[in-house]
Amino acid sequence: MEEFAFIESNIWAVYVVSALICALFLRKAYARESDIARKLGLAMLMNFLMILFYTVNVVVDYHLVQSLGCSIAFIFLDLMLYFYLEYVISYVGWENRFPQWIRLTAIAYLVVDSIFMLINPFRTITLSYHAEPLGNGMILTYEPHLVFYVHMIYNVLLIVSTIVLLLLKCRETPKAYLNRYYGPIYSMILALVFYVTYLIGIFPANMDLTPILYVIVGLMLYFYNFNYLRSVTLSITRNMIFEHLQDPIILFDYEGMLVDHSVYLEKMMPDQYLVNGKLTLNEFMSSSSFPGLSNTSMDQEFDWTFTEDGKPRIMECQFSCMKDTEGRLIGKLFVFHDVTANRQTFFELENSMLYDSVTGFFNKQSFYTQMPQWDDDEYWPTSVVVCNVDGMRAINEAYGTEYGDGVMKQIARYIRRRAGDNAFCAKLDNGDIVIVFERTSDADASEIMDNVREELLDFYDHMPVSVSLEYGIATKDSAVVTMEKLLQDARTSMQNKKMLKERSASSSLVNSLKQTLAESDFQTEEHVERTRKMAARLGREMGLSDAIIGRLELLAALHDIGKVAIPQDIIKKRGKLTPEERKVIEQHTVKGYRIAKSSPELAEIADGILCHHEKWDGTGYPNALKGEEIPLIARIIAAVDSHDVMVNDRPYHKGMPEQDAIAELRRCSGTQFDPTIVEVFTRMLEREELHDEDGLPISSAALSAPDTAQPAAEMKAEDNADKTTEWPATEGNDSAGQADEDIDIRRLLAE
Repeated sequence: MEEFAFIESNIWAVYVVSALICALFLRKAYARESDIARKLGLAMLMNFLMILFYTVNVVVDYHLVQSLGCSIAFIFLDLMLYFYLEYVISYVGWENRFPQWIRLTAIAYLVVDSIFMLINPFRTITLSYHAEPLGNGMILTYEPHLVFYVHMIYNVLLIVSTIVLLLLKCRETPKAYLNRYYGPIYSMILALVFYVTYLIGIFPANMDLTPILYVIVGLMLYFYNFNYLRSVTLSITRNMIFEHLQDPIILFDYEGMLVDHSVYLEKMMPDQYLVNGKLTLNEFMSSSSFPGLSNTSMDQEFDWTFTEDGKPRIMECQFSCMKDTEGRLIGKLFVFHDVTANRQTFFELENSMLYDSVTGFFNKQSFYTQMPQWDDDEYWPTSVVVCNVDGMRAINEAYGTEYGDGVMKQIARYIRRRAGDNAFCAKLDNGDIVIVFERTSDADASEIMDNVREELLDFYDHMPVSVSLEYGIATKDSAVVTMEKLLQDARTSMQNKKMLKERSASSSLVNSLKQTLAESDFQTEEHVERTRKMAARLGREMGLSDAIIGRLELLAALHDIGKVAIPQDIIKKRGKLTPEERKVIEQHTVKGYRIAKSSPELAEIADGILCHHEKWDGTGYPNALKGEEIPLIARIIAAVDSHDVMVNDRPYHKGMPEQDAIAELRRCSGTQFDPTIVEVFTRMLEREELHDEDGLPISSAALSAPDTAQPAAEMKAEDNADKTTEWPATEGNDSAGQADEDIDIRRLLAE
């Protein structure tokens, strides 16, 4: 009891010291400038104010002031416990897991309890105060009422919630770090026990020491959050490094005596005498034999090879001479890292920077690095091929990427076999393969790729899925064309061809346009396909590049696409067209041009669509272009399309003999058609398609047109049927456009 009497007589000094400690740690917490530190600082501030107002009960003898000070102290007690709870929520990382309704309930009650506490000094509704002797003065003691019991329960719930959060955090914390939470838990339990025992009168003293205990709680929370790892975890760190780090480690002190080592070093060196304090650095080095370590007075790295289970293993070793801030040696450290697997795969990793892992070809980066060399005329002509598998994405989705990789490997094998060792092959993005043939013409490169394509088709002929390859070629034979443009032209050519394939993933746009056109016109799919193939053959005969041939094929399929924008009542009219209706029909070239321009895939053939009704002599439409002002692909399509109309049966006429069609093409040469194109075209037709009954070519002398032959200029209804020539109304009429007023529009549309 004498001890309590001494404390009671000096209680004001105890509270002052506690308040100063709160103020100190309040300042330290705010100095850290973090959210969690500020929450702890708020709790410490509330603790400081609680002590400050409770001290009024000790140093003042005026009853109203004492009771008001106690009531305000209780308010700050509520705030302090709430902010301790908020701090612990952040401390354990439960900001998003703690129920929001508990926070709101706690704040609501805090407001209500504060009102009762402020009213209590004037009307004792919460608790009654009684003066009791304390040292040489008086202190107020409490007589709780019902409202104060609720206040006590609120305080207890806040403390218990804080303790429960810390215990829950312990459940998900490794054992090595549990002590970080024990200190705050013990201090909170101690404060709770003392608070309850004092309020129910078990503690034999008149003054309340709970505010002081909460100072201890704050100090514990501060220490275990901000100073625990620095001051307590040294042994934990040592265990983590030397027992769990898989890289073997051995440490010698400044005198070269073994201080510590990891368990994995014992596994690596089972015959080594690893006893702390007995093995020296020199003994360790002589028994282990490190030929790469030159001396032990400087930091260095070296490789060390040893045998484990009969297999060589390579360790990358780091030797460090550790020194203090004054440069004095404090120890020497070996760190071993197993690089056996890394060294074994080094070549593969290096290759992965140069080669594609599936095909074995060079990768994209390697190709672009190599590109500048082909600007040297030493390698001209340089043919660039870009090829791609039709429907590769569908193959991967249906059969899996492993099957798709097998397809790519098979293609790579055929390309290597046909292209030879001198070709440069690389795998680009989106499954594209680029092949560069040095000193190889467009035709030779095309022959090689045709062989690759045929081999691939044969190989997958009886497989679950057929696999076909499409390619585009562009050839460099001058410095004018850059390699970048060459690559772009080859890719565009390949994409144009893919769009014309029914099963190609790229063909959806073209197929949709072709279907729409078929519904708007009498043009048949057979006509489109024949025209496309013939245009490609003529392009090759003329020696055009693969890129231009690709555009030709696409134009052959879609040159009449503008018809989809022409009213159906005009397209399918059964009688003569009025001049106004003819003007509408003629607009299909402009409309087709706009359709193509709006699509990146068709932009390259837009000019060809616009000009395919222009005539060599300048009498065509829409712009009356003349001669070579007309795009080349439009001039070719005009001749090929007219030829197909002449030699094939239509609903309203029977196809003429090939000899007559050739003669008609020559007759219109220089007026409707490009004479150079007609010359090449007709020679090709004579060579490839005209044979007599014995299989011998028919002489060109026999190719004179009969008097009754319908002229090509009148074979197709240029005004309303989107064809450049039309049939005459009567036999023997050979003047272009003479009888178009008497022609049945349905017959013209069919042609």
